[in-house]
Amino acid sequence: MSGPIVSFHANVLGTQELAAKFKQLEEAVQEQYLVTATQSGGQVILNAAQDNILTQGLVRTRNLSRSMHMEVTDQSAQSATVEIGTDLDYAAIHEFGGVIQAKNGKYLAIPVNGAVGSPTKRSDLKVRKTAGGILVLVDPGGIVQYILETSVEIPAQPYLRPAADEHGDEAQAEVGKALAILIEQAAVQ
Repeated sequence: MSGPIVSFHANVLGTQELAAKFKQLEEAVQEQYLVTATQSGGQVILNAAQDNILTQGLVRTRNLSRSMHMEVTDQSAQSATVEIGTDLDYAAIHEFGGVIQAKNGKYLAIPVNGAVGSPTKRSDLKVRKTAGGILVLVDPGGIVQYILETSVEIPAQPYLRPAADEHGDEAQAEVGKALAILIEQAAVQ
């Protein structure tokens, strides 16, 4: 993953009875069950991160929330780790904040008053300087459509780290429940 990530790790702990039943399973089965249970816990954090994206208004196209996923990064019969995050380039700027600089021209064009798309596709816009010295692009009616800036500061709007911090205990509990169900099902078979 190239964007922000959090790791979620699970070990086999629990009652002596549950641990004894787990140890009776073949090592490959132990590993498979632990990965499955860890993914169940990771899903709690992933869902919370998606909810945070929606509630913070980071949604314009839902690409960020849809791009959230989980990958198993370590697994054995004793422990498993999943990483939760996204590969979207712009995900980190929302999580951590930062400054965006104009890179393909002198200015960034920030749409206002319902403007959409790139102003380069509109030949009807004219550059004006406001009384406050701000450069803007106006339409033929004199209505500001874009504000021109050389850079903009994006404040941090963390969605992933708070999901892990606020739902970590719930995720661990989910691992325990999932593992107990898997072990009990194996004992019945």
